[in-house]
Amino acid sequence: MKNTVLIDFDGVIRHWSSTELDKYVASLGLERNPLNACAFSERHLLPAITGGISHEEWCDNVRFDLSKEYGQDVAEELVKKWYSLEAEIDYEFLTKIRNQLSFGQLVLVTNATSRLNKDLHSVGLEGEFDEVINSSEIGVAKPALNYFHIALNKLGVSEDDCIFIDDTPKNVEAARSLGIESLLHSNTQETLKFIVEKCE
Repeated sequence: MKNTVLIDFDGVIRHWSSTELDKYVASLGLERNPLNACAFSERHLLPAITGGISHEEWCDNVRFDLSKEYGQDVAEELVKKWYSLEAEIDYEFLTKIRNQLSFGQLVLVTNATSRLNKDLHSVGLEGEFDEVINSSEIGVAKPALNYFHIALNKLGVSEDDCIFIDDTPKNVEAARSLGIESLLHSNTQETLKFIVEKCE
């Protein structure tokens, strides 16, 4: 029986919609949204999620690159809108997980920037998880195997004690390669069933 659930954040618990940003992009007269390709390129994203730069510095770097092609004003407006976007949190899903884990621990394992603690506080999730393993705080991001080694060591548990849930195939494959029973998240019903089967 497992006693530790390692669960991803974005795409599992927190969900972002592109609709609002796409509409804003169109209002600026742009035919396509250039922000995501820029911001989530490895060159910009990796330093932000491994602690090399802060969330604010990440935004500054993206703004600078966008300004070279679209001008300072458009770049400023795009990044300002991006920074202010709000995501939806699946509170019901979290409650159901908690109901299955009266004896175990729920650990957030996420590739996130320095803004994560602020984000958790703003949506009422501060203290909701027994532990938070943030890639930007430990200096390494999933799917690197060392991410999982650091997480397990910090939690004081073994691979056999855990299950891992993520919506990114490479992250799931990495965890499985270490012997952690893992699920590629596609819907809450399947994920809850997985938790019940492994943790009861």
